[in-house]
This record gives sequence, C-alpha cells and structure tokens, in this order.
Amino acid sequence: MPYLRKRGKKWYYTIEISTAGGKRKRKEVVGGNTKAEAAAAYARAVVELQGTGAYFEPTKMTVSDYFKEWFDVYCPHNFRKNTIATYQRMARLHILPIIGDMRLPAVKPTDLQALVNELQQQGLSHSTISITLTVIKRAFAYAADFAEYLQKDPAQNVRVPRDAAAAVPSHAFTRDQVHQILEKYPPGHAFHLPVLIAYHTGARIGEICALTWKDVDFDAREIHINKTVINVNGPEIQPAPKTSGSRRVIPYGRALQDILKRQRKGQLINAMQYGAPPPIFVCQAARGGALNPKLFAPFNHWTRTTFGPGYTFHSLRHTHATMLLEAGEDLEVVSKRLGHTSINTTAKTYSHILEQRKAKTVHLLDEIL
Repeated sequence: MPYLRKRGKKWYYTIEISTAGGKRKRKEVVGGNTKAEAAAAYARAVVELQGTGAYFEPTKMTVSDYFKEWFDVYCPHNFRKNTIATYQRMARLHILPIIGDMRLPAVKPTDLQALVNELQQQGLSHSTISITLTVIKRAFAYAADFAEYLQKDPAQNVRVPRDAAAAVPSHAFTRDQVHQILEKYPPGHAFHLPVLIAYHTGARIGEICALTWKDVDFDAREIHINKTVINVNGPEIQPAPKTSGSRRVIPYGRALQDILKRQRKGQLINAMQYGAPPPIFVCQAARGGALNPKLFAPFNHWTRTTFGPGYTFHSLRHTHATMLLEAGEDLEVVSKRLGHTSINTTAKTYSHILEQRKAKTVHLLDEIL
C-alpha cells in the first residue's frame, strides 16, 4: 500500500528510488489535490520505475520560467528572428497571463483547451488563436520530447474551437483604388515603385525591400525572390524568405519591364552625377541600403483611412492574386507566384474568389448544355 498524506492543500505520496551509488532512499512527491490523485500518481510512478528502472522526477519550474528557457535555448536555433518575436508577443499577451504561474507539470490538456477557448470568448481572430496554439504546441512538445520535463505532451490534442471567428476575407483594391493610390504616391515618391512591384508581382513588402538589381533578369523578364527584410530590433536582410516556397522566380509583363528600366536608368544617372557607386537595391533608401518595411506605416494609415479597415500595403498582394484568379489563372500558378508552401493555403485565402468562379462555371454549363 502506498504511503499517502496531506500537507497543506496537497496530497503527497512516498516512493522508494535508487540513488547514483545504488543505495535506496525514500522520496516524498506531490501527487495532486486529492488522495485519489496522489494514489494514481503513485501508481504511474511505480509503473515508470518498473519499466525503465529510472524514476521520472517532475520539474518544479513554472510555465513562465519554462517559456523563458525555451525562448533562450531552443528558439534561436530553430526559428527566424521575426518568428521568435511573434511567438514572444503571443506568449506575453495570451499565454503567460493565464497559465504563467502554474507549475509546468501541473498543466493538463483541459487547462490548455480552456486557455484557447478563453481567447475565443475574448473575440480574438481565428488567425491569432491559431498562432497562439502553435506556440503552445511547439513549446510543450519540446518540454516533453526533448527537455524531458514532462512525461506526456498535454497540448497534443488541443484544438481551435469550431465556432471561433472565421478568418477575415482578404482585402483587395479595385482598379479605381489603385489609381487613387498612384495619384497619392506619384513617380518620385518612395512608395511609388514598391506599390507597382507589389501590384504586378504579388511580392511581400519585405521581399520588395530586399530586391536587388541582381535579382532582376531583364532578358527573361523575371524577378528572383531569395531574401527579405525583417524588422525586430531594426531592419535586417534575412537570407531566406518566410518559407521554403517563398524562394521563387516570378515572371512579369512588359508594363513592369518599362517601369524597372526607367528606375534603373534614373538611379545610374543620379549615381554618376554625385560620383556614387552603382545602386544595389531596386527600391533604394535615400541614403543607400534597403528600405525599412516600417517606413510604410503612413501608407497603411492612409489606405485604412481612405478605403476602410483591413486595407494595407499587403492588400496589393491580394489584389494581384485576385485579379489573376478572376481572369481564370490556374490556382497552382497563383500559389507559386505568391510563394505559398501549399496550394491549400492559397485555396483557403481566396476561397471567396473560387466560389465565385464555381458559380460562373455552373451558369456557363446552363448556357451551353
């Protein structure tokens, strides 16, 4: 029979384990809030001891302490700086305020599911909840599988609630709105060329800021996307883009060809006049170097004020994809141009366009059959 006793509000069990010298000693361990929980914990410990010959001693660190260790030790070698910054923000805002003071081994699947459900009750978007859950799953998987702080991963079966707010449909500019943008930011303005590149290629703002003239093949009319500018503690060029699928080649049309050639010619003339070296970046900053994506905050403010909530520079990317899909372009082609890792991501993002195309197909069938 196990020896169980209550100390304060907790029940403890005593187990006999082997020390490094081969001697036996008794160890008292917290088992739970009730006598039954302590008895069950004792039974699990005995099974573990008999099966492996070793006793698994639960860590005493809190969730907050563990997350600090995870961010310091594991994340820098496995995630990019901007990803880590996002994960830290999600942990600070949505995870640690709820379970940060809990002991790591005390966290149960029900605690984590309750946390995710609470975020849904707060009205957070499906995207924010999904990212937060990704952080939870990755952190607790490491705690169980690598650090061996836990015998079992409590986040394994936690899910985003089915009734969580659906992802907000992507906002695409109309042609008239694009004309308004170009009137607001005419040739010569720092935003003019990035707007046109995003409109014609669907590239992300960080990818456009990192674009060099070596990445532009005028003969083949192709742009090579192979790096991006991130901003964590200042602008920094990241050798590889957001995902493996982001490293891609984007063919472009004659209209953008003329725009890029004029830009290249203008930059070279300015460089010769001032005795400066040939420019490196397509959208070069006033003092040289790559543009900082954060400089586009006024652009985002103006578009939201002018066209409504949800409109940002990123909407130019959605505009590009929407125009191609509405024109009948193949979904896989659009997915590759955008640099999505999976065609499913493209289908989910632009499901409303695909539904419109489906309706047009049904109407066409009625017309021709």
